[in-house]
Amino acid sequence: MIESRQKKIPIKFSAAFFITAGLIGFINSYSAIGTIVWIGIILVSVLVHEYGHALTSLMFGQRPRIEFVAFGGVTIPEGKKISAGKEFLVVLMGPVFGLLLFFASLFLVRFQILSPFFQSVFTVLAIVNLFWTAINLLPILPLDGGQLVRIILEVFIRTKAFKATLYLSIILGGLAAIGFFVTGFIFVGAIFLLLTFQNVETLRRFHFYSEADGQEENRTELKQIEELLKLGRVDEAASRLEKLLQNTKEGLIHTIASEYLARILFDHKEYKPVYEILSPIQKRISKEAKCLLFMSAYETKNYQKVIDLSGDCFSEKQTAEVALRAAASHAHEHDTKSAIEWLKTAKDFGGVNIEQVIRDEVYDSIRDDEAFKKLTGTDDHS
Repeated sequence: MIESRQKKIPIKFSAAFFITAGLIGFINSYSAIGTIVWIGIILVSVLVHEYGHALTSLMFGQRPRIEFVAFGGVTIPEGKKISAGKEFLVVLMGPVFGLLLFFASLFLVRFQILSPFFQSVFTVLAIVNLFWTAINLLPILPLDGGQLVRIILEVFIRTKAFKATLYLSIILGGLAAIGFFVTGFIFVGAIFLLLTFQNVETLRRFHFYSEADGQEENRTELKQIEELLKLGRVDEAASRLEKLLQNTKEGLIHTIASEYLARILFDHKEYKPVYEILSPIQKRISKEAKCLLFMSAYETKNYQKVIDLSGDCFSEKQTAEVALRAAASHAHEHDTKSAIEWLKTAKDFGGVNIEQVIRDEVYDSIRDDEAFKKLTGTDDHS
């Protein structure tokens, strides 16, 4: 992560941004110079757009910062909470700045005061900003159009606004993805498909929204903890996460904090606390967290829990390690058929010495089974 700090608005550039911009540039130009030009166009476009958000946020007394991520940029306002009207303006000014850049580029192109090379560059700059502004104003989260819809709905239906916006985003996002795929805009269609899946997952987790999630101090505390984790101050973050869990008891913030703390404890090989933290909220956690629970359950010999989570964990993390732990857990529960299937899966990855694996005493209960002998080559006909 490259960091550039100005007087009032910090800016961070991630390598993922330049990789994605470079990929888009190459697809559109198939040349080194064209790729570089496209990276510059995307960089300027995103920067101007995000400055629209950030300068407005700054004007209202907040402390905004800009981060360039894989598919664009994001402005993160920090500090005091502002009214719905001011928040609406903060969101709106991003697309407005994009339109201003479009008109400025169009002006230069129309009056033909540039060299042919820069004439073509500013033509692309104009098209990109018009296209992106139009796309960004679609009422789909997390695009600006979706945020504007959410803010408007909050005035009328308050806490139900976010959920309603999610439903709208899922429907329109899916339709947009199909539309872009059909018209040949495969890359844009893939982005909208990804946004749709993200909104479906967010909606799933939103069902567990609690009163604690609506308290500003809890949201602020979670943001500060996330900053500590980014800075590598893990011990301090862990201490504050424990306090946050005590203050929230349930809800989205509680679930997210639980996952953060579980990851820290898992990295320190403290498997029992991880199991105790994640097991009660198993239905609400992400697939990544379910893998932490899966591994911790195995280490603490909660084999039935390992079996219950095997499918979810393997879909998230397809490795021989996961398959072997699932196989051993099924063997412990005397489920020969499932144990063999998982052993076959582990074997398919290669590099797994099945003969050595099955020496583990956990397989003693199924060792005399004919199917097990056939798999391991210990049957009478081998």
